[in-house]
Amino acid sequence: MKIVVMCWLARTSVDVFVAHNIVLRPDLAAKAPHRVAAELSALAPDVVIARESQLEAVAAIAAGFTACRFVFCGLAASRTAVDLPVLGERCAFVAGSTWERAEYEAFLLAESMCRPKQQHAPRSEACAHATGEVMLVGAGVVNLVTALTLCRRGHRVSVFDRMADPRGQGEPHPANAGATFGGRDARIFSYNESRHHLACSPLYTPHDTPRFRLGIAQDGWLSRRYETLSDADRRWIAQLEQVPPWAALQYGNDIVGFNRQSHRLWHEVFSLHPELLRETHHVGRLLRIYPSDASLCAAQTAEAEIGALIDTVPLPRLREREPALADAIDGGAIAGALEVHGFSLNIVSFCRNLIALLESLGVRFHWQQEAGEVRQTDSGAVTGIVVNGTLRRSDHYVLSPGAQAKTLAARTTGLPAIGAMVGMWVTLPNDGAPLRTPLKVRRRAFGSQEAAQGANVVPGRDAAGRPVLHCSSGHGFVGASADDVRLADLPELSRCVMETAEELFGDKFRRARQAGMLGERPGFCVRPWTPSGLGVLEVQETDTGGKLVLSGGHNTGGFAQSPTVAEAVACALEARAHAMHTLYHPRRFADVFEVAS
Repeated sequence: MKIVVMCWLARTSVDVFVAHNIVLRPDLAAKAPHRVAAELSALAPDVVIARESQLEAVAAIAAGFTACRFVFCGLAASRTAVDLPVLGERCAFVAGSTWERAEYEAFLLAESMCRPKQQHAPRSEACAHATGEVMLVGAGVVNLVTALTLCRRGHRVSVFDRMADPRGQGEPHPANAGATFGGRDARIFSYNESRHHLACSPLYTPHDTPRFRLGIAQDGWLSRRYETLSDADRRWIAQLEQVPPWAALQYGNDIVGFNRQSHRLWHEVFSLHPELLRETHHVGRLLRIYPSDASLCAAQTAEAEIGALIDTVPLPRLREREPALADAIDGGAIAGALEVHGFSLNIVSFCRNLIALLESLGVRFHWQQEAGEVRQTDSGAVTGIVVNGTLRRSDHYVLSPGAQAKTLAARTTGLPAIGAMVGMWVTLPNDGAPLRTPLKVRRRAFGSQEAAQGANVVPGRDAAGRPVLHCSSGHGFVGASADDVRLADLPELSRCVMETAEELFGDKFRRARQAGMLGERPGFCVRPWTPSGLGVLEVQETDTGGKLVLSGGHNTGGFAQSPTVAEAVACALEARAHAMHTLYHPRRFADVFEVAS
């Protein structure tokens, strides 16, 4: 995308928005129409931003730029009605209480105009029936919920996964298990799960603080030294650093929007299939706790803005509701709490129930079957997927590889974008004064400025049925491949979750250590991340007129977004539009911020 700005911008707007694909040409406003047309033709912009006062001048030359869109900004108090049919649908107006706000809205609108669009061509007669055969690769929670949605829509579903059946009794999961079954048996849903973790003030410049070039101890995001990273890892980081903060904020809003949709869909799933919650220790409430009045005040505003806030919980009421937090309150570790929309459950138990339900609905599972390659014609049409050396064909294919994207050979845009982030877990006993409500914790200790800013605490049961608390914290980028976790400095990252668990639940932490529950190091799981911070929803055609859909890269929030991802996948297979097809399009960032040569 190339934007030409035909007006002076406020100083703040220049600092925020001007980049290599933004051309400032306020001098064009004073030139004759034929000169403006000639210079715009040479610049070849995708979008022109101008002031409302320049409407007539732009309209005079707009007919010669049929591929260009025009955004006019003004102050809300001076908004006037206009009718310029020569611009048609290529013209849009934004207004703000200040010029800075109006210009901010203009750039957001320009970004939306240049996003790639998923084309939904009519399916061929060979695959036009509504109940096609769908082959799903990956049996993490995202694909399992997708399988349920597809079954409810009449599709015939089969699932292939490289791991053994997770319902095996007493069998430990291998170190390279996916995030669903590889971590502890706990998940939280909240409105800002999977939020854009690098979204902050638009005035922040990523190059000022190279977050992904510093280790956890330096308040960075790396679990390896930058010098040890491969060229592919460094390219991934370079792509992440190119995302402007104002775009990251917009991406974060889009992610939260999908989480809000998922909240409604999760309740629908639980209502239709209550058996899914059997023995999952589901808790239908959520508390967020904060270590300072400042962080509490900021969070109260932020949670209210996204519609998540239910109530503020004063410390006396928090102590009464959750006696397990009394020592942490007395010790000054907690300054306040918010009650927000959300819930928690034991994820492994939930997914085992879901697999059983799917089998009862006719879904066929194929365990220890590893997909190695997506076969495609020279033109890119998918002809099948090679599983354990055998080519398998279906009407449709759905790939959800988690962090293991690099193990699958395919010509896709989305797979190369998925990198690997490691997160740490510890388990404490939850007897004595038990914690009854799941917690989202704002940390204040080691590494808390960036990658370990938050922690989750989820009450549940262990494999023996004993009450426990599953605690997680910290994210550490290990590289473009999940296998690189073997090179990560896990002891450094584990300090984040250990310190938080000890500060909040000192007595439980000491008993866990005495009982040997903490082991030599906390457990971990590897999660998929993308440089843009957005999930991936990519759609390709098959040689029979069907679809291949890649869904992944949900940046620690795959569970939370699963129902909305499932809806988006189903819509893709049925050639119907869904917002996720555009907002999670794998080229959304590139098409907007890269300039064609």
